[in-house]
Amino acid sequence: MEDLQIFILLGLALLLVIYFLYKGQIRLEKQKSALLGDQLESLKVELQQERYLLKEERLEKQRLLQKIAGMESDFRNLLQKHNEANDNKKELEERFELLANKILEKKTDTFDKQHRASIKEILEPLKERIKHFENKVETSNKESIARHSSLREHIMVLTQLNEKVTREASNLTNALKADTKKQGNWGELILESILDKSGLEKGREYHVQKSLHSDEGKRYQPDIVIDLPDGKKMIIDSKVSLVAYEQFINADKQDDQDSSLKAHVMSIKKHIDGLAEKKYHELYKIESPDFVLMFIPIDTAFSCAVNASPQLYQYAFEKNIVIVTPSTLLATLKTVDTMWQNDKQNRYALEIASEAGKMYDKFTGFVIDLEKIGRQLDTVKTTYDESVKKMSSGTGNLIKRAEKLKQLGAKASKSLPKRLVS
Repeated sequence: MEDLQIFILLGLALLLVIYFLYKGQIRLEKQKSALLGDQLESLKVELQQERYLLKEERLEKQRLLQKIAGMESDFRNLLQKHNEANDNKKELEERFELLANKILEKKTDTFDKQHRASIKEILEPLKERIKHFENKVETSNKESIARHSSLREHIMVLTQLNEKVTREASNLTNALKADTKKQGNWGELILESILDKSGLEKGREYHVQKSLHSDEGKRYQPDIVIDLPDGKKMIIDSKVSLVAYEQFINADKQDDQDSSLKAHVMSIKKHIDGLAEKKYHELYKIESPDFVLMFIPIDTAFSCAVNASPQLYQYAFEKNIVIVTPSTLLATLKTVDTMWQNDKQNRYALEIASEAGKMYDKFTGFVIDLEKIGRQLDTVKTTYDESVKKMSSGTGNLIKRAEKLKQLGAKASKSLPKRLVS
């Protein structure tokens, strides 16, 4: 009986040991499950960020492809217009040559030296105008074709230029983070570097540190003022925020990263508020768009801020500010350069049309003068034929009477032409 009790007690003890071991195993599995859940959430966040960046890259690629397609269409249209202009020019030259040949062949035998000199005086200016017109058309077409051919190359290297600017910006971050003044100067330097690559000319299409005054007499000095066609203006101001961004990049702990990223977003918002208070967009009134471009010289600094605060772009836009980075600014400036080139092309087209009109008016006057000369020559010839007829035909005409006087003994050293006497 005692053995049975001992055996039962040992069984109970074994069951208790198994129970506690099983309970510990369950607790361990729960801890592992919780840890895996946290890791899964972290991976989901990283996956969401990667998907966002991938979406942005796809949208940018789509925009560039749309631009390329539009520019290819413009190039084909310009090439077609160029061919049509050449065909019209050849047709005009052939018609003019045919008309001139017909007129000259008809009147060559009757024109005297004075008439030939008059025609030369008319043709020489006309020839110069035609030559000037041809040069204008050729120059305009060459510039247009060359510009649209190189525009595709500019778009292809746009990404490379952006990467280069971003690398240069990242390399200077550590050197500039301790000096706010140097940060501002560096941002303006990057901004001017992008302007140099855009094709716009300093002092002509854009101005640096231009002094402006409000209606109240307050003086402003924005970093860049860009002139747009038709007298419009666009203002760009550079803002650099590196301290919090550098701390975010170098932080090892998640808490430090979160606090640094939050400080970085607040720094950008502070720049937005400060720029909005200046109200640059009101300086040129109706000559300026309703917004100012705020330039951030590091693409990744802005992208991580937008990831942390997706409403940041809208926050700036509501204050009449559009945030741009090296990649987006360069694309914008290329668009402005294309606008200027198109404006120049339009001015050339108007001048060519004016010259063509003047040439046509001159040519019309020349044809009218030729017809007038032809009618006058016909009148002179008719009068001449009638005069000769009166002198040489009919009873008692002057020729017969003159010959009779000679036959009667009039002294004369010359004789009348036989065709008149016979």
